[in-house]
Amino acid sequence: MKTPLAPLALLLPLALMPMQSLAGKCQSQRVKLQMLGVRGPELLDDQASTSYLIWLDDKARLLIDTGPGSLQNFKRSGADFRDIRAILYSHFHVDHSLDFPGYIKASYFTARDRDLVITGPSGNRFMPSAKTWVQREIGDHGSYAYLSDFLDPALPSAYKVHAETLNWSADAPDIEPAWRDADFRVTAVAVHHGPIPALAYRVEVAGCAIVFSGDMNGDFDTLPKLAMGADILVAHNAIPEDAEGVAAFLHMKPSYIGDAAARAGVKKLLLTHLMARTIDRREETARLIHQRYPHPVRFPKDLDVIRP
Repeated sequence: MKTPLAPLALLLPLALMPMQSLAGKCQSQRVKLQMLGVRGPELLDDQASTSYLIWLDDKARLLIDTGPGSLQNFKRSGADFRDIRAILYSHFHVDHSLDFPGYIKASYFTARDRDLVITGPSGNRFMPSAKTWVQREIGDHGSYAYLSDFLDPALPSAYKVHAETLNWSADAPDIEPAWRDADFRVTAVAVHHGPIPALAYRVEVAGCAIVFSGDMNGDFDTLPKLAMGADILVAHNAIPEDAEGVAAFLHMKPSYIGDAAARAGVKKLLLTHLMARTIDRREETARLIHQRYPHPVRFPKDLDVIRP
C-alpha cells in the first residue's frame, strides 16, 4: 500500500511560499467542483448537508466534509470511491461528517486498494481530534468496530485509513500544510466557529485554487489570506445580517463574506450551507455582498458542477 502523506517537515517550506507560487495558470478544463450537499443540519428540503467533491481529469479525487445525504449524491454524481485520495474535514459537527462510516462500509464492495487519508482539526473538551474521531467511528472500540480492519494495521484489509490531525489554535491561527501528493497541494487555517475547532481549506490543483470557508464567524479574520487570488471561494451562508447571539458567535454574516471575498480578490463566490433563516433571504444577502464584492454571487444546488 502507498504511503499517503509526506513527512510534515518536508511540507513546511511549501507552506511558507506565496499562495500563487505553485499555481501557475488555472487549467479549468481539467478541474471541476461538484456540490454533494449545500445545506446545514436542519430538516429543510431535499438538499443534503455539507459536502463537496473535487474532480481532476474526470476522476473524483477529494472530498471535503461528508454531511448526511451526501453519500447518495456521491453515487448520483457517477464518482468512483476507488479514485478518492483524501477526505478533508472542516470539523466534526454531525452535518459535516455523518456519512463517513457509510463511505467506509460501501468501499468494502469496491476494488479500492489505495490508502485513504483523513484530515481534520485538533480537539478540545467539546470535540475530539481527527485521529480520535476516526477511532471513535471505526476503531476497535468505536461505534462501528466491525470496520476496524480498515484502521488496524494488524488486520487484513484492501486498504487502510490514515487520520492526520491538523493544528487548530486560537492563539496563533497560521496557514499550515494539510496534505499533498503529485497533483494536489492542500493548506489549512484555523477559523472561529464558537467553541468548536474548525478549519478552512485551500486546495490547489492544475494551477487552480479552490477555498472552503467551512463554518466560521470571521473573528480570526484568517479567511482573506487563505483565499488570496482563489478561483473559487465556497462560503457558508448560515445566518442573515441581523443575526445575533449564538448564531452570530458561530457563523459569518453576509457583510463579512463580501468583505473577505473582496479583500482576497476571489474570482467566483459560491454560497452554501443555507439554513431556514437564510434560504428566503438570498436576494438581500447577495445585495449586501455586492456592496463590497463586485463579482456575481451564486447559490448552487446539490450536484451542480462549477469549473474554476
